[in-house]
Amino acid sequence: MSKSNWYNDIESEISNLTSLGLLKALNKFKRSERTILANLFIKKINQNKNFRPLVFYVGYCLAKGQKLIGIELLPEKEKLLIGDITAALEIENISTYYFNHYLDNKSDIKNKQNEKNRVLAGMLCRNIQQEIIEELDVNTRIKFKITKILRQIDQDITKAQIHEINTGIFENMGEFSDEKEFRDVYFERCRKISGQFYGRCAEIGYIIGSNSTARSKDKQMIKNFYTEMATLGQFGNDIGDYALADTHSGTIEKNFYKDYGSDFKNQRLTYPNYLLLKRLISPKDEEIVTSILKKGFTKQTIPVFIKLMKKLEIFDDSFLLLNNRFNQIKKTLTLPRSELRTLVSSSVIVFRSNKLLNSVKNSLK
Repeated sequence: MSKSNWYNDIESEISNLTSLGLLKALNKFKRSERTILANLFIKKINQNKNFRPLVFYVGYCLAKGQKLIGIELLPEKEKLLIGDITAALEIENISTYYFNHYLDNKSDIKNKQNEKNRVLAGMLCRNIQQEIIEELDVNTRIKFKITKILRQIDQDITKAQIHEINTGIFENMGEFSDEKEFRDVYFERCRKISGQFYGRCAEIGYIIGSNSTARSKDKQMIKNFYTEMATLGQFGNDIGDYALADTHSGTIEKNFYKDYGSDFKNQRLTYPNYLLLKRLISPKDEEIVTSILKKGFTKQTIPVFIKLMKKLEIFDDSFLLLNNRFNQIKKTLTLPRSELRTLVSSSVIVFRSNKLLNSVKNSLK
């Protein structure tokens, strides 16, 4: 069996448990409530590829003695527990998509009614997530700790959204004295909106695997590792915001981010957008940017915009920073050679082999 098949099999096995948990969760919704969940919840059940559950399982196995445990070897009760918790984590993630779609004014929102239902769907998902945790068959101390961690996930994502809507927008460029200050603020935003979620998935997995909330160097290591890797994954998604529309097929997440230049349209200060605004010098280039901000992207203006980004070396410098940081974070993984370490190393490829990033690279040729 090739390494890629080996990795995919493990991911599928843990995702199977998650899908069963999601099916149980779906049955908790009333029929009238299901109508506003759109297709996202159902597709999440069927897609059988969920990365957060895999991160959870890495933490779980690490707590069990740093050995990769086959799903088939687990007691049935343990499988059900893992399926329920990872389903709760996925439902938390689903809720953020609903809220983000409303906040980002995504183009697939058809009308005001659909817009309102996105917010309601997000609220319903968070309520169900809480109900699942309340019903877990674990001791009160662990249940309380998981509830607290999920609340922290919510709080950090909300703080990042507040930043995006109110602070991290084009009109606030002047608040940053230099690029270093901006980078610090920007990567903290990436950490809150995405990185910390993955890190805490690994932390919850470790708690369940060890059946303890005690402090541990291994737990902190794997939490920090996935936090920083996923932070860079969010940075990569921000670069991928400029992937061409025909590459946005595949997973639900990719389809949900099919708006070319959505961050630019919403005047979000991502790193590529920050560099663009800082490097605009000629009146002609400024005119291009101003026009697109007013009228939006079209088939005619997208090639012009890509040419401008290429001329100003925005993508080149963004990729350089991304790769340098990836190499730094890889060195923080302190696990002995084992199947588990191989699984963790393979999972890093998920963050690096982003189809949207490949699309951006291809557009520069």
